[in-house]
Amino acid sequence: METWATVVLVLGSNIIIALSTFFATKIQVSHADKRFEREFEKAIVTYQRERRREVRSEPLLKLGAELAIMATKLDRLAKAGKSLAIRNTEEQVKEALERATNDWNNYILGDDLQRVLFVQSDEEIVKLVKEIRNDYLEAYDTVVTYREGQSAIELGKASRSSEEKIAPKVAEVQELINKRLEGL
Repeated sequence: METWATVVLVLGSNIIIALSTFFATKIQVSHADKRFEREFEKAIVTYQRERRREVRSEPLLKLGAELAIMATKLDRLAKAGKSLAIRNTEEQVKEALERATNDWNNYILGDDLQRVLFVQSDEEIVKLVKEIRNDYLEAYDTVVTYREGQSAIELGKASRSSEEKIAPKVAEVQELINKRLEGL
């Protein structure tokens, strides 16, 4: 075989191999780009979903915390009122009631609870939280404004029944908040 024929065969085969390698690489790059775009779009959708969940859950988490704070302060206030009504001569009980009242008044003046309630989009939860607040305040008023002729046993029964009515409501609202969070 002639040298020029060998050179042409080698050059031709090299050109064919180079072109096939070039097209194979181009196809692989194209598929990799498409896969990258799909994964990137999926990552964007996942991020947006997580961000939306985070944004929607923040007010509910804050409400759960505020509900716990409010319930604690009002429970302390109601119990201090009950102690005062039962043992109305003790100076320590009067001081505890005054501290609990001041603590509640400072909490309400801080507007934290009201601010968290205004951010809520779930009217059912807002309504339940307001009912709990009103029930605690009613229990406090009942205890503090008891009649002189009322016995300590009657007063204890009245305050205990209101406490037994309120605590399950707090747990119910916390459970409702948790269900809403799970649904996000």
